[in-house]
Amino acid sequence: MGRMYAPAERKQDTAAGREPGFFRMLFMRQEIAILIPFVLITLFFYWRNAAMLSPLSISTTLRTMSFPGLIGMGMVLLMISGEIDLSTGAVISLTAVFAAWLMKTMALPVSLSVLLALVLALLVGLGNAWLTVKVGLNSIIATMGMQFVARGVSYSFTSGVPIYPLPESVAILGNLRPLGLSFTFFLMLALVVVIQIVLNQTRWGALIYATGGNRMAAEMCGINTGRVKTVCFMLTSFFAGIAGLLTMSQMPIPSGDPIFGRNIELDIIVGVVVGGVSLFGGRGSAIGTLLGVLLMQVVRSGLVIAGFDAYWQIPALGALLMAAASVDVIRNRSRER
Repeated sequence: MGRMYAPAERKQDTAAGREPGFFRMLFMRQEIAILIPFVLITLFFYWRNAAMLSPLSISTTLRTMSFPGLIGMGMVLLMISGEIDLSTGAVISLTAVFAAWLMKTMALPVSLSVLLALVLALLVGLGNAWLTVKVGLNSIIATMGMQFVARGVSYSFTSGVPIYPLPESVAILGNLRPLGLSFTFFLMLALVVVIQIVLNQTRWGALIYATGGNRMAAEMCGINTGRVKTVCFMLTSFFAGIAGLLTMSQMPIPSGDPIFGRNIELDIIVGVVVGGVSLFGGRGSAIGTLLGVLLMQVVRSGLVIAGFDAYWQIPALGALLMAAASVDVIRNRSRER
């Protein structure tokens, strides 16, 4: 379980007579190193167009990063434990559509509809965990299959048409604009604090790091790694469900639409990996994920503000993902030597 804590790695380097230098420390702590490209990219876009740092642009960027950042707080736990979830976008759609269907078609109260929709999101996470932990499927295959199932069920509920109108109370949280931002943004910040504390200060956080760092060693120490992964899968789907309900709440006309969450998986995974969460498990942080999601959104917004073709957003995110993954692979090899 040598990957459980970064400080332990630094102690090992010192004990071996290799005191980490400044640049080596940056390379080891990607959540710190990310500040360098973040500043450079922001300055480049500002040079292209000073509107990049206008109050409107900043508030729009922060609001837009809220949803991938919110779900990323579940994904960071899951990826540290050694798994991944590609079904989060479909869960956003399924949760919103199911809640809207319960309100509109079944005439259930808003509170009960929301509760049942979140239960459904938890069941999706449980299904992902069962396929991965019990059946033994690779989590990429299991969650990709779940993505198609959940998205298909969303369309079957709606026949491809949004469900509306919904009760006015659905829009209460969506209409909140504290400090010109959104309720979702501040919920995301609160989750960042909670998840960071859980990872760094609690036994549960240590179990997650141990599970992803070395599953066999963790099991030999008596850790139920299957249970750890199951909880992480369920939390990821639960946060995606919350994002789905908040997306529905923020629409100009609150509705359940099966297109919600389309392609958001790329934003989430790019943000998490760029933020320093290892593809090999056992390493990462909530703060790093927050910075990674912010950088991703700065690139998205900056390309538009700077006058580049909007179609460059996807290649740019792909390049970010490949660069971050390459750094992770190199860093993992250096630790194995």
